[in-house]
Parts: sequence; structure tokens; C-alpha cells
Amino acid sequence: MPLEHIKYNLDHGFPDHWGDRKQEMAIIQNVCKDEQFDLVVNAVWGFLECRHPVTNELNSKFEITKDLVLNYGVRKMLFFNFVDPLYEQSTWYKVLDFCKQKIGEDNIRTMGHIDSNKFKQDQDVPFWAIHSGKKFRTYADDEVAPVVLENTFLCYNRKPTFHRKWLYEQFKKNDLLNKGIFTLGKEVPGKEYDIPNDNSTLGPLDVWNSSFLIIVTETDHNMHTAVPFLSEKIWKPLIGMRPFICLGDKGTIKSLKEAGFHTFNEFFGSPKEDLTVDDVVNLVKRYKGNLTKDYNLLKDKLIHNRKRFFEYAREQSELLGV
Repeated sequence: MPLEHIKYNLDHGFPDHWGDRKQEMAIIQNVCKDEQFDLVVNAVWGFLECRHPVTNELNSKFEITKDLVLNYGVRKMLFFNFVDPLYEQSTWYKVLDFCKQKIGEDNIRTMGHIDSNKFKQDQDVPFWAIHSGKKFRTYADDEVAPVVLENTFLCYNRKPTFHRKWLYEQFKKNDLLNKGIFTLGKEVPGKEYDIPNDNSTLGPLDVWNSSFLIIVTETDHNMHTAVPFLSEKIWKPLIGMRPFICLGDKGTIKSLKEAGFHTFNEFFGSPKEDLTVDDVVNLVKRYKGNLTKDYNLLKDKLIHNRKRFFEYAREQSELLGV
């Protein structure tokens, strides 16, 4: 995307016509109106080859970033990461350390998801809350009200990442799959997975409205991070008025509480905020409640969460001027 007054632009990521890319562009354009940077770097797809803005040679975004800082007069840079986590072993942490040695930490501004145990995080950006607040399908309250609750849990999984496969295997081993719906995508030749990507709806409403507890398996399950990554997955049960538990990054539940949301680990018998696979399995095994009665018992909290989500998304959008 065109950025005024930027010497070198490595902001490219997902295709420009994608909704999340447009949101990303709006945030960064706003930041670059108010601050001057020699270099802007988007963490997305750092390993893929792209054109060096000076030499026109092909190389990874990792290597081009280092070369620009070392050899082409970069004195101040903006690094952002919105759409996915910056994983624990990401090469970007080494690249950022390299840049820090050359231009100083104060000359690197970071936005979005970055583990502050590994590099400073100047500004957290709850990107998927903002995006969902603007682009998620609009549902009336009665559209997401339970009809007949038949499934104790609903657990949607597209990418078969390790923690999701592990959870599925443990549910199968403990004979829990018959208590709800558990999807798990498979890689398919010619396309990514056999389950389509859906970050803007609750899925089929007949399934949603027959399910009680939403088990969110977040993009990552990092129990060492100082900063949890919250994707659209965690916001769906808030929008769709369901109790939820989460197999995600350390600090996810704490972050939601601090933002004014009700969480439900204790209701389902777990005093822990950060759940492991075994915790989720045991929680589902132990739960013997009446689905309809328990939904009605929690209804006021679910209504609060839905209302608070749209307030929170609007607050965060306004803070970023988008």
C-alpha cells in the first residue's frame, strides 16, 4: 500500500482485497500520518521471497530488513504484527535484536502481538476484536438464542495444529466426542484445508443454537509468553452469547477479565485461568449439568459479554483512529 514519507516499505502481507488486510492498512496509514519512519515492516510471511526496494533482488523479508538497516540509512523503523501470533521461535526476534544493535531500541516502534519476554511491545493492538466489531455478521439476540441444547460442547478447528490434534486425540481416548461437535481440518492437495476459513460468522446457526459450551482452541498455545494472542476465535462466543473455555496462550483469560468480560473456568469447576489439554478434558468429563438450566443461569453474563464486546471493539477502534 502507498505510505507517504516512507523511504522503504515492507508492509505487504495478505492480499489487499482481503478484509483483514484492509483493516491492517487503515491502522498503519493512520500511524504513518503522525510519525516519520524510514522503514515499515509487516511481520506477515517474513520467510517468503520478495523484492529488495533498492537492489530489486529477491530475498526473504527477514534478510531484506537487516540489509536495509545495515546498509541503506534506516534510522527509525515501524514493525507491526496484527493477524497472527509472533510465535515463540520466530526468526523476527533475531531480526529485531539485530536492528536494535544497529539503530537502538528507541528507534524501533513495535505494534501488535509481540512477546515482551523477547522484545519490547510498544503498543498492543487487539486487531481481531476491532476487525470483528466492524466486519462480523450482525446477529439479532434471538438469532443466537438456543433452540434445543443437544451438544455439551462445540469445538471448531480448521488448521490441525499440534495442540488441536492433541486435544482431539484425548477427547477420542476418553470417549468425549459423542458429547458434542469437534471438527478438525485436514490438508488437501490444491488448497490449504478441507474446512473453509470463516472469521466473520458463527457458522451454521442450527449447530450454534444446539450447542452450550464453546471450546476455543486458539491459534497458539504458548504457556511461556508474556503477551497472549487473541484471534477472532475467542470473540465468537462473546458475540454469540455462549459460555466458553480456552486452550490458548498464557494470560488469555486474565486479559479478557481486565477488559471487562465474564469468563467461565470456575463455573465449570476449574480454578485455573490457563488451561492445558488435560484440564479441558477433565472439565468436560466432570460436567454433569443441565444444559438449558445452566444457560439460563449464565444468561445475564452472556448478555453482558455480547454488549461489552461491541463497546470494547469500538473503544479500541477509536484509540487507533479507525
